[in-house]
Amino acid sequence: MQRPLPKVAQLFLCLLLVLLFFGCGNSYYSGPATAHFDGEKFDNPWAPMPERFGEFLKWRLTADRGRWPESVPVSLSIPPARVAGDTLRVTYVGHCTVLLQTQGLNILTDPIWSERASPLSFAGPKRVAAPGVRFEDLPPIDVVLVSHNHYDHMDMTTLKRLFKAFNPLVLTPLGNDAAMLAAIPGMRVRALDWGESFELNRQVRFTLEPMQHWSARSLFDRREALWGAFVVEAPGGPIYFLADAGYAKSLSGQFVARYGTPRFSLLPVGAYEPRWFMQYAHMSPAEAVQTYLDLGQGYAMGTQYEVFAMADEAYAAPRQTLYEVLQARGIERERFQLPDVGGWFTIPPR
Repeated sequence: MQRPLPKVAQLFLCLLLVLLFFGCGNSYYSGPATAHFDGEKFDNPWAPMPERFGEFLKWRLTADRGRWPESVPVSLSIPPARVAGDTLRVTYVGHCTVLLQTQGLNILTDPIWSERASPLSFAGPKRVAAPGVRFEDLPPIDVVLVSHNHYDHMDMTTLKRLFKAFNPLVLTPLGNDAAMLAAIPGMRVRALDWGESFELNRQVRFTLEPMQHWSARSLFDRREALWGAFVVEAPGGPIYFLADAGYAKSLSGQFVARYGTPRFSLLPVGAYEPRWFMQYAHMSPAEAVQTYLDLGQGYAMGTQYEVFAMADEAYAAPRQTLYEVLQARGIERERFQLPDVGGWFTIPPR
């Protein structure tokens, strides 16, 4: 079983991160002020983010992490090259990485095939489950959706591999394009603001919508790049990719008013303990189910579980808690799925 670092080691790691990243923060984006950008930093206007670095240090020094295995077996999946028509095939690669196949398109969300979700090769969250699809078994990737710049969501090593193998179109919120292009010159990347869309063809359109979260690649670039949720409008009904996010009922209401009930939603169910620290930016399994209800009860799948130990809950806690909540709310498991890493399923049209 993985054990948390001793308190002295945790303090040392925090200090090491300060030394490593001191002065390395940079500005990713410049543009006119808006309701969520003050000319320097982005924010969530409906619930401004508190500055919580002191609380972060408190959490790391007092963390009481539940049990996680060192590794778990994975049943690998080999997806088809393409899925035609309105059929939606969903494969859980792991964490927030999901392969969506519909209309002959292959779409990857927040791809990470790296061993650690960290800027460091020797420290930081290490995966306990191998990716559910070997990189070599990926079908041709057409579009990559990157929701924000945290290391478990914007993994430059994986993005470089995808660029070399497939040269996909990468869609991401404002500012993240600058970091990507600095690391991967020539990448086909398009940055979107909240409410902006990119029409891939006459049938498929991608729109960036607000989500309650934040961004940082170091200790000194907090909120200098935008974060967001993606909507994939395609025949069969809209697909909603909500990555890291705190619970925000108003955003679900805005989604339904604009798009109707989603055909399929990707909702985070992990990295939520302790609640006193995580609740602003990471919803709990119960809040994920409430978000599913707020959206009108289409189909949904949880993400961010059973791969990286990002917070204090135990390995088994998200699945156990989600199933308990689904049962209490009278929701069938097939409507809110939690596949094993490597698992896949199909979703009918709306």
